[in-house]
Amino acid sequence: MVSDIQIYGAGVAGTYLYNLLIQDGFNAVIYDIRSSPDCRCGWGISYSEAKGLYREIGINLDDYVLSKPEYIVINDRIWLKNKEVVMFNKRKLLEELWRDLEFKEISSDIIVDATGFRRAVLPKIERDSIYRTYQTIERHDVDENVYIYMRRTGYAWAFPLGGRRWHVGAGDLTVERAFELIEKLRDLYGIKRVESECSCMGSIRLLPPSKCRPIVYNNVYGVGEAIGCVSGAGEGNAPSLKCAKVFFECLKRDELDMYEKRVLEEFWWIEVEQEFVSAVQENKKFKALRLIPKIVSIESKRSIKQSVRDLKNILRLLK
Repeated sequence: MVSDIQIYGAGVAGTYLYNLLIQDGFNAVIYDIRSSPDCRCGWGISYSEAKGLYREIGINLDDYVLSKPEYIVINDRIWLKNKEVVMFNKRKLLEELWRDLEFKEISSDIIVDATGFRRAVLPKIERDSIYRTYQTIERHDVDENVYIYMRRTGYAWAFPLGGRRWHVGAGDLTVERAFELIEKLRDLYGIKRVESECSCMGSIRLLPPSKCRPIVYNNVYGVGEAIGCVSGAGEGNAPSLKCAKVFFECLKRDELDMYEKRVLEEFWWIEVEQEFVSAVQENKKFKALRLIPKIVSIESKRSIKQSVRDLKNILRLLK
């Protein structure tokens, strides 16, 4: 019988798992090197899935929703109807969860690595894929859609946060390339350079779980972005919550030996999406085209309304 559980990382996955464990009577502690939550990326989330998961720890996601954009606009050429993506105040949600936390470390039977791209406890991934991001929060008078400028190796975005506040940023192989993408975005959509409320750099892991092994190492279990639970479009909030729930279910049923298998089964769709992303980046057009029907099926349910024709048109735009 498990007596003590140490969680490292108090982001979306770590705090969610901690609350699941505590409310079910487990002796769990959590630790984070940060003094407060940051605002790097992570404003978008798949609404229905996240709402149901957060409900299980007594949180109403609606209290944190900032906006629900009507369209996702890509390269100012393709307009896709938004179905499930909302922008939420992740920082506020985490700040409220942190109020009742006492960060500490103990000698434990089980260790959970929920440290995101840092993967601070699990062994490093031999061929990791970390993308650099740069982002700012600015004020603009622009219709509340999501504006994207995309190329094969990355994309820039402008997400509405409500009240004329916008999250503007980009992710690519290097920070320099991310800067270039942001400038392209500004020129394309007329999003002027203005004084920002804040700005920061970050990183995101873009590998599927099957390429993030070991997922389990001795008594250490990876959860969330640490083991590749990030969609091909870069949304890791809802997948990280679901991954934490999978770990909790395995622990409760005394089936931790099945955890890696459960992760790979649950996130088969991330494997498909990341395979598509790799094909696009490597300019393997036939492979990318072959995967399009699967991508449409996956994302039409969890994010935006799209068609095979839409994705083929997007591929034609990428350079």
